[in-house]
Amino acid sequence: MDMSEALDEWLKQVSNAAQLSVKDQEKITKAGADVLADKLKEATKAKHPDSKGDGGAYGHLSEDISSAAGDVDGDHNGKSVAGFGDKAFVARFLNDGTKKIHGDHFVDDARDDAKDAVFAAEAEEYKAIIAKLNGDEDK
Repeated sequence: MDMSEALDEWLKQVSNAAQLSVKDQEKITKAGADVLADKLKEATKAKHPDSKGDGGAYGHLSEDISSAAGDVDGDHNGKSVAGFGDKAFVARFLNDGTKKIHGDHFVDDARDDAKDAVFAAEAEEYKAIIAKLNGDEDK
């Protein structure tokens, strides 16, 4: 393969990487959102264990964490979200504090702790998608 062919091949690969479909973008961000949701569950169980009662109408706080493809409005634009559902207000009170509750910043700490793992999961998914686009599925 001469230099011209190699550069043409490289340009094709870069073009594929730069023009990911919304579905592929969501696969990448969903991988990161899944990791963040797991870290939030771990942090919530550690700081605010499910030791009292049945959790009421919405269940325990750690059971109210999920991830989803699409943004907070449900639009599919390549983004994904992770966080609390119906009990998000309780998580905010516990995280930030109130007049009577001293906040422990467990959500903020979980997000900071999860950054590297989220980026690693997204990078792994990205590499898999690029390999598939370039015909190198077994790499």
